[in-house]
Amino acid sequence: MIEIRPDIYQLQIPIYNNPLGHTNIYLIRDNDGYLLIDAGWDSEEALKAMQEQLAEIGTDLDHITRIIVTHVHGDHYGLVHTLKNYTDAEIIIHRREKEVLMYRYTTVYETLSDIEESWTRNGAPQNELPVPGLPARDTRRLQTPVIPDRTVEGGEILSVGNYNLQIIWTPGHAPGHICLYEKTGKMLFGGDHVLPVITPNISLLPYNGDNPLGEFMDSLRTLDILDVEIVLPAHENIYNDLHKRIEEITHHHHQRNLEIKATLEEGPKTAYQISSIITWIPESGGIRYKDLPPMHKRMAVLETLAHLKAMLVDGEVKNSTEDGIDYYEIS
Repeated sequence: MIEIRPDIYQLQIPIYNNPLGHTNIYLIRDNDGYLLIDAGWDSEEALKAMQEQLAEIGTDLDHITRIIVTHVHGDHYGLVHTLKNYTDAEIIIHRREKEVLMYRYTTVYETLSDIEESWTRNGAPQNELPVPGLPARDTRRLQTPVIPDRTVEGGEILSVGNYNLQIIWTPGHAPGHICLYEKTGKMLFGGDHVLPVITPNISLLPYNGDNPLGEFMDSLRTLDILDVEIVLPAHENIYNDLHKRIEEITHHHHQRNLEIKATLEEGPKTAYQISSIITWIPESGGIRYKDLPPMHKRMAVLETLAHLKAMLVDGEVKNSTEDGIDYYEIS
């Protein structure tokens, strides 16, 4: 637990079997309790870690009155499922994330089928399907999500004790991802949108919008005009230079586009073929597709598709279909 500013605390909630290690969530003292920004992974270990860190502050789960979640990925929204057993806190998410809940979690098998079809259409082999089958326990949970009490659109102001948080809609990593900006303190709660070292995965999925990478880049430009002195991300470390980081992320995606176009100089290719050629995880020195773990391979192809869709919209590439397989080439 770290006190960042008066009445603002960072808690670290462990993520099961994930190299990131933990999710940074944030607790802000309110007039009649506390607001929680994100909840973390749903596990007994995560719940215990939250309870222990709350005790360090001198409070407990009963005093959490509101939970606003940046997006509904499992390491942010997962523990909400358990917290509802301990607290009557109001749950707040963006409207598009509620739509994701209703689509992804109530139509699990339809979603898996949609992704499998996309996977096959983009030239990938069946033994590398992007989403494995779900155990019955997980399927039941996915089909009974915690429905939020309130949805937001972006632009609203949440008053929390001595602070006023402006909700900024920042789609890309998730269609309803939000950041929270405290203008007076020049603080940005950045969720997964602007992390200090890694870049968030941007995947073209049935529920992620038509052009998630395009939305992500637009969202970066929205944040770049803000006066920010401290960024409080959901992973890694707190940092200060938001504008430098936005420049780095923008450059990364520009370079990825150039690398994709270089693979097309020899002629049309599928998204899977492109993914197999370009370099992944540059912040770790670069890894080839064949050396990625299975889940990272799936994410790599879906991220390549997001780049190709953005490049298609911008007129940098064009596509065609042959025998049910999609191919891309330079325009």
